[in-house]
Amino acid sequence: MQAKFLAITGTALTALTLSTAAMADVGWGAGLTWTFGGPKPSAGPALGIKMFSTDKEKKAAGYLGLDYSFSDRGFRPNVGVAYLGENNVYLGADVGYSFTQQGMNFGAGVGYVDTKKD
Repeated sequence: MQAKFLAITGTALTALTLSTAAMADVGWGAGLTWTFGGPKPSAGPALGIKMFSTDKEKKAAGYLGLDYSFSDRGFRPNVGVAYLGENNVYLGADVGYSFTQQGMNFGAGVGYVDTKKD
């Protein structure tokens, strides 16, 4: 069951990444997220990469991400919203799936994003 879920999730994320990357103005970033909640609540830091719906600074954006959670010791695909600020910084909030907990959890993060001025 878990292998099937992983295969479906991986295929969906790959298709979405390739289709979105074909569009102009996609932003890429990396950052630190604090995760919390879930079926077996375990709060802690996670490090990950993000693909944003825009690369314009001072704009709101949606994103897809993949984090490595140090508290769960596992990967966490996520989807969220962020504000892309000045100086290539983003602030975001997301919902992710913890493979270790086998359930949804939440995250709040900050990090670097490659932005362009309008």
